[in-house]
Amino acid sequence: MLDFFKKRGDTNKDSVETLDGHAIFRLISHFPVGANVVYYPEYRKDITLESVVIAYALNDKVVYSTQDLSCDDNSGTLEFDDQGHHNKFKKITSFRIILPVFNHGENKLDYVRREELLKIGGLVKGNTITMTAPHINGQVPVLETIVQKRSMLKDGLYANQTVAFLDVDIDSLILTDQRAHLRLQTNIPATLQVSKTKHNELLNATMVDFSDRSLRLLVDEEDSEQVMPKEGNGLVVSFNLPGQSEYISLVGKVFRVTDRAVIVMLTGYVEQGQIEELGQIELLKIKANLLQNTKTNLAK
Repeated sequence: MLDFFKKRGDTNKDSVETLDGHAIFRLISHFPVGANVVYYPEYRKDITLESVVIAYALNDKVVYSTQDLSCDDNSGTLEFDDQGHHNKFKKITSFRIILPVFNHGENKLDYVRREELLKIGGLVKGNTITMTAPHINGQVPVLETIVQKRSMLKDGLYANQTVAFLDVDIDSLILTDQRAHLRLQTNIPATLQVSKTKHNELLNATMVDFSDRSLRLLVDEEDSEQVMPKEGNGLVVSFNLPGQSEYISLVGKVFRVTDRAVIVMLTGYVEQGQIEELGQIELLKIKANLLQNTKTNLAK
């Protein structure tokens, strides 16, 4: 866990708590403007939605670009230029992440989860929103926020766009190990269907571990002599659940290739010929069935 500490002002009752500029700048590196984020409201991990960071609000001043921000190493002062005007924040009293309210992901939820989302609300004032950003070196940034308000921007780059301003709990930022989290060591035969420019390549492999959002495979030696998948390639990993006739096909992208080993970041699964969102229920079902195999163990 990364520890971030807020700086305290004077101890009198009228003092305003100030935020640590160094901590904010470090947090921004994990949640930059333009980053795709996955979030869930009110600690409901089964209701996951997708969005994008479109801006920040520093002391209610909107910042549209991460590249424009700099931080003084000694004082922690944050600075950025906006249309020729230089902004400097020595005393930071608020920092918010801005997300668009419109979300396609709600349509991907099943009926039960859509009903639950209607009850608890998503990006509505007062809701706790847990956000995760893309992994960095195998670690996933996780951040707790609270929706401070929803508002339609009147001017600027996103004029007439309804957005949510999320107060950030800077101390809550943690980096979780993307693959070690509840990881299972397995020994399951699998088939890789790798998307190529003009055709699909089929490779035989063994799935050697499985976690919530990733899996690792060893391509069979005779197939590894063929053209191995490359980082960023889309593919489908198919295997039988132990003791069942059910065939599972998971969709993902290649994260890393080392010799015969292929690490795949999962994005969905195939259901009746359609790609569906890989939700918590589907993941739990796969894990529960993998544990029925005597060769499956919890990773240390």
